[in-house]
Amino acid sequence: MTDVLTWTVQQRLELEERAELLRKELAGIESQLPRLEAAEVVFGQWAEATDGGRRSPGIVEPEPERVAAGPGAGGMRWPATGSASMALPRAAPTPR
Repeated sequence: MTDVLTWTVQQRLELEERAELLRKELAGIESQLPRLEAAEVVFGQWAEATDGGRRSPGIVEPEPERVAAGPGAGGMRWPATGSASMALPRAAPTPR
């Protein structure tokens, strides 16, 4: 009879320890829920605003301008497809 009582007490103690561990794990999970819910809302708003990360057809990125630089340009960039009217500016006369 004592063996049954000892076994019962041991089983109860083991279950109490396991229940405490599960309570701690549950508390950790419950603390993560609000953060995940907030992240879900933010991501949903972003997805709606950007159409799921795709650009909407009305938004067009401009092509970068092609430029050419020659020696002595002093860092100035000139359009590569310039016309005759795109001549280099004349230097202002120096005062004497």
